[in-house]
Amino acid sequence: MVDVTGLELEEARARLEEAGFAVRSVTETRPPAPVELAGPLRVVRVRRESSHVDLVVTRERYVPREAG
Repeated sequence: MVDVTGLELEEARARLEEAGFAVRSVTETRPPAPVELAGPLRVVRVRRESSHVDLVVTRERYVPREAG
């Protein structure tokens, strides 16, 4: 299986499909603290079942919100 951890979502999806895998689900994870999310979605976890793949993604960076 091709390692797509850390790649942007669309690049990861393309590489997996080229390798013969179907992306079954994409789940976005968020931190519990109130922060703004910025940047592209990146793959942080991959789970494979047969020829299907589930991806967990998050935004590239977190921008702390101003207190107020």
